[in-house]
Amino acid sequence: MKRLSWWRRPYFSRRVLEIGPGHNPFAGVTHVLERNVADGRERGGHALIVPAAAHLIVGEATVLPFTAGSFDFVYASHVLEHVEDPEAACREMMRVAPAGYIETPSPFLEQGLALKDVTSPDHWFHRWFVFALSPGRLVFEPKSVEDVKRFCSCSDGQFLREFYESLDFAQAQHFFRRSSKTTVFHWKGPFQVEARDHMVDCRQEGRPCRFVGMRRALIANCNDLLRAGRVRRLPQHFPKSRDVFRKYGQYSLFVH
Repeated sequence: MKRLSWWRRPYFSRRVLEIGPGHNPFAGVTHVLERNVADGRERGGHALIVPAAAHLIVGEATVLPFTAGSFDFVYASHVLEHVEDPEAACREMMRVAPAGYIETPSPFLEQGLALKDVTSPDHWFHRWFVFALSPGRLVFEPKSVEDVKRFCSCSDGQFLREFYESLDFAQAQHFFRRSSKTTVFHWKGPFQVEARDHMVDCRQEGRPCRFVGMRRALIANCNDLLRAGRVRRLPQHFPKSRDVFRKYGQYSLFVH
């Protein structure tokens, strides 16, 4: 079973909901909500696991079948990138609980893998790039065949575009730490949700783009002393990645 870091766990929560627990639910949940109990395609073919002490409810994340304030805490891990209306799902979570935890794949991972994905987009289950612009603001941008190939015209966007071109990301992803490959959002009380209908280009629109955060995640990973041995192998396996770092003046301890 999954667990948050010890200082993040909802110790005093008596009623805890998990939306879409899949085959690896969080420890301590009292209720789990699942859309497809028998169909495991979006769970990688794994069977649904419901903790012995938890109640299973079949329903939709966008229309939770609970009254307001039914829970003390709600988990939604690797769920919101699947839903058609993430704004509605987030509003529902805020309606039924005062606090919770959201986790999705990061745009850095999603875009890197999708760029050279040879499978048909008809089999893509993830609809969104999900990222936090601040501790209280969660943003969704569409993940379509067209949007996967788009990059912001700012230096961060162009740096990421050339970085992905310099390597095979399906292999390179193993050099990166988990925090660079996930979007983690702890919330308490109301938070802002924005579901965009296109990729925002910050230079053209004057609004923040997702590529600033993607670049920061990449550089932080390449400065991680605890993963120095693994990160050093990145330019060894993909020497062109070092050239991209130098071209854009992106200094890191183990790649530049």
